[in-house]
Amino acid sequence: MRTEKRILLVSSIIFAVLAVLAILLGDIAVSINLIFIGVVILTVPFSIYKFLQFKKVKSYEREFPNLLRDIAKSQRAGLTFVQSIQVSSKSEYGALTSEVNKLNKQLSWNVPLEKVLEKFGERMVDSRIIVRSLMVIDQANKSGGNIEDTMDSLASNIESIREAQEEKSAVLNQQVVMMYAIFFIFVGITIALIKFLVPLLQTEGLGGGGLGLEMFNANPCAVCAASSDPACFGCQTFFGMSVAFGFGKPSEPMSYYKSLFLTMILIQGFFSGLIAGQISSDSVTAGTKHSLVMVFSGFAIFIIVTTLGLV
Repeated sequence: MRTEKRILLVSSIIFAVLAVLAILLGDIAVSINLIFIGVVILTVPFSIYKFLQFKKVKSYEREFPNLLRDIAKSQRAGLTFVQSIQVSSKSEYGALTSEVNKLNKQLSWNVPLEKVLEKFGERMVDSRIIVRSLMVIDQANKSGGNIEDTMDSLASNIESIREAQEEKSAVLNQQVVMMYAIFFIFVGITIALIKFLVPLLQTEGLGGGGLGLEMFNANPCAVCAASSDPACFGCQTFFGMSVAFGFGKPSEPMSYYKSLFLTMILIQGFFSGLIAGQISSDSVTAGTKHSLVMVFSGFAIFIIVTTLGLV
């Protein structure tokens, strides 16, 4: 079982246990806290692992052209493909060094070259560039062509692709900064709405305003305050958040809007981060770091502002 599957399995089991506890306890505030902790356990470890894997794959791809050129150079000196790999195992290739040593050990145990390359490709499954390069090398080796020129060409193409990706990332980093700016502006707007608009809605709902909204209900969830109807599940969730994070009495309009806007901030931060990763690195996985930063910073800002009584 791959590491990411084990992490997902363990995280899912912990989340399921916490969800069952939340249901059995019956206390809304405690249940919300348990569910929140469960979601963090379910998403954060896997996201961190995928991001570290993404960085490791990028380091593999950075060193792979150097390995190809060294093997090609050894072959031009008269060594066989297997001997070239054994000679290259004595060199340093950063994060790829351990993988080259594995290749050397497998070949020293008389494992067929095709099998060794196949296993190497399975370990590099997250890198399309390396997997495709290994397929080309395997076919060139079987056909008996000039494999040295093929490997030099592959090395040059990989470096060209990486340079193009780096140039693209440098250009699009401005868009990532804009995504962060948009998110924090969104957080500021939600706080401003709670500060200025919600009191106005409360005043109008009580019939004390002049906007013609005397029949307006400032808290749409008020009808669910004493109801166990399944249709009130969303409102019950907001009630639980109000109690869990100290937003006030669940039946109060201010508590409802604080819970609503906090939920919006978390959703906005999560998906904005994924989009930022797709824009900058052409990978949703790379966006997990942006998602974590946005979600936790937005959550911290909102909780601090509400705790200090600024809204």
